[in-house]
Amino acid sequence: MTPLLVSIAIGTLGSILLHLTFRMLKSDWPTSYSDMKTVVDSASQRNAWLYVAMRFVPVYVVSVLVASMTNSAEANPFIALTVCAVLHICRTNLRPSVLRRVFRSSRNRPRYLAAFFSSITFIVLATFLASKTWSYWESLLPEPDQLVQAIWTSLFVGLVVVLVRSIGTFENNLDAQIKRALDDLGKSLQKKIREEALANKVSADFIEAIVLTECIQRPKWVRRAEYIKGRFIAPGSYGVAQVSSSSPISDEMSIELICKKYAGYYPVQNEYGSYNQTLLRVALESHNPDPIFVDQAKEILEARRSDIVESSSIWAEDGRKLIEVTHLRREGQEWVIVLTHSPDIDGLCMTTFARDGGEEESCIDRDIQEGTRSQNEIRLSIQVRKVEFKGVDTKNSTQELDSLTLDLEDPHID
Repeated sequence: MTPLLVSIAIGTLGSILLHLTFRMLKSDWPTSYSDMKTVVDSASQRNAWLYVAMRFVPVYVVSVLVASMTNSAEANPFIALTVCAVLHICRTNLRPSVLRRVFRSSRNRPRYLAAFFSSITFIVLATFLASKTWSYWESLLPEPDQLVQAIWTSLFVGLVVVLVRSIGTFENNLDAQIKRALDDLGKSLQKKIREEALANKVSADFIEAIVLTECIQRPKWVRRAEYIKGRFIAPGSYGVAQVSSSSPISDEMSIELICKKYAGYYPVQNEYGSYNQTLLRVALESHNPDPIFVDQAKEILEARRSDIVESSSIWAEDGRKLIEVTHLRREGQEWVIVLTHSPDIDGLCMTTFARDGGEEESCIDRDIQEGTRSQNEIRLSIQVRKVEFKGVDTKNSTQELDSLTLDLEDPHID
């Protein structure tokens, strides 16, 4: 192999070692170098010198090893160090997701640019310093053969650690667990939960949280094993809802039974929409008293509920406000408003107030299954400064049930 190829190979090896080093540090320094927002926030909130050290020291140490190995192989240390630094920069700062965040217009752009260019500067400085000082560390480094063996061992161990940590991160990530549980549950059973919750006037979100938690803790293969066991030892917990039964039952039947058990129940909320944690825990414990189950079900219930931008004042039978705005954003010259309203309201009227003083009234069509909560997306001109929604009883159109006013001149809305 020519000295040039040896130099490139050693430089590439160094960049891989750097990548594994940062990946192994990922849990203590979230998403290490790839997520510029996390890096900047971490550095500014805790210690700016930590950011400098995490960028400079690993690059310097690996660059010293690369220069020593290249010199021992009678290749060109300058080429090897250049390859190592360039590959490391491409793998970190020049990733498309990082470039989009750094160079797009935003109020944090100066901070991102500062972090972006300072990190490149640290990499270049560390590489340059290593090229000038690596020989001073030569007496502390092992013999070339031992050094190569040690690096290969480190790479192997690093790959194993990164793999195990990635698997662990997946298992500890609530969003990933919920997605896995939803896939396990399937669309038809998700629909079954909504239908049975509606029929029994129980919170569908509450029932869904219980079922998803059971799917996480008892995946499909475990439930199948329990069902087979039930043919010989009948009493047990069965179905996606893990309902106690004297004999095996289907997933659909378990959903029906748990909805009947909690018929009429909606988690108690305060005026700000937060659940009463004590009463919620008591309700969950009546299904499964295991503290781990209860904590996870509570987390899932909170994670699955929609963020409420604004809501009316009156509570509906489903445990939510009669009218709720769940999303508000601007798209070009339009406001996009997503709102839901309870089946307790027969109709919904809207009044818009323009900046030029004009007012316009209209009705919002209800095109959803009777008895379920309606969701509508409304688009309004950017010239609308305020919009008011009113629930109306269609049998008595003069009776106003509830109302919600949304101020579109709120300075926090962009």
